[in-house]
Amino acid sequence: MKILVIADIHSNLTAFNAALEDLRQRVTVDEIWNLGDVIGYGPDPHECIQLLKRICKVSVAGNHDLATVGNLETSRFNAGITEILKWTRQQLSFEDKEFLKGLSHIIEKGEFTLVRGSPIDPIWEYVSSIEIAKESLSHLKTPHCISMYL
Repeated sequence: MKILVIADIHSNLTAFNAALEDLRQRVTVDEIWNLGDVIGYGPDPHECIQLLKRICKVSVAGNHDLATVGNLETSRFNAGITEILKWTRQQLSFEDKEFLKGLSHIIEKGEFTLVRGSPIDPIWEYVSSIEIAKESLSHLKTPHCISMYL
């Protein structure tokens, strides 16, 4: 089975479509899994969510996804990003917000654990040392982990 793992779309529909088109010309995949942050920064949050919902089998939450819908405190973001999150929230439909609110922080799919950060702190932890990596991996219930930061 061929799986494409995507992340950090950040509301950039143009780049999202370009990457998918490039992929379609190169290989066929069986499933697409998303590691979060479908929204934030870019101009097309609603459209990116709609496309993601159509093509992805599995999606975990990113910090931008959660903060935009009020499921994560924004105090860890700088003022500029906080303003972007507010703007992004205004662009979303009720269904978009419900979709984002329903995203899990960590998903076990077969032999894989999918998480944005680490199995210890799925949203915020950047794995920056071998010691942190070993500790994070010791929390897995599956033999493999796919993470943006591990």
